[in-house]
Amino acid sequence: MALLVAIAFGILASLVGVLWSALCDRERRLVEQAITDPLTGAFNRRHMDFCVANAVARRDRTGEPASLLLIDVDFFKRVNDTYGHAVGDTALKKLVALASTRGRRLDVLFRMGGEEFVLLLPGTRYAGALAVAEGLRADVAAADLLPNRARLSISIGISELGATQSAAAWIEDADRALYRAKRSGRNRVSASRGLALAPVRVM
Repeated sequence: MALLVAIAFGILASLVGVLWSALCDRERRLVEQAITDPLTGAFNRRHMDFCVANAVARRDRTGEPASLLLIDVDFFKRVNDTYGHAVGDTALKKLVALASTRGRRLDVLFRMGGEEFVLLLPGTRYAGALAVAEGLRADVAAADLLPNRARLSISIGISELGATQSAAAWIEDADRALYRAKRSGRNRVSASRGLALAPVRVM
């Protein structure tokens, strides 16, 4: 009798373990779906707001630095008009894959919407962010992201988190830097410090 009880208990424990694992896996998938952009696989705007707020909170607690890269694909409407939206979507996916290979494990890429992305660089000051931004810009300009060897380019605005900046002000600062990059010719990096790097040839 004791043996039968032990066997039954073992079977029940195994079933509970399987059910628990399935529930955890389902919950994990639901969480991933809630914070991930379905097209590109980058994190979405909702998760960006959460992570940016966390970076601001870490600055307040420990003084940890952080920087943002606000990335915009140049002339993306022209890409869609020339090649179609399916090719444009594929180009965005390839861009995200390329950006993901350049970052550290703690760096986080988000899709803000359309062809605009944010790369959050925790623990990174301006000089490090500038190196990442220029490397990414050069890689995208050289990559085969479009058919027939046509080239895609990006413009990037950099902002290092200020000592008293809010999350909204930090993103707005990066947006102003991005605007300067696009206004000064696109395919370049600009920063809240007013630095703009020389561009390469645009597609």
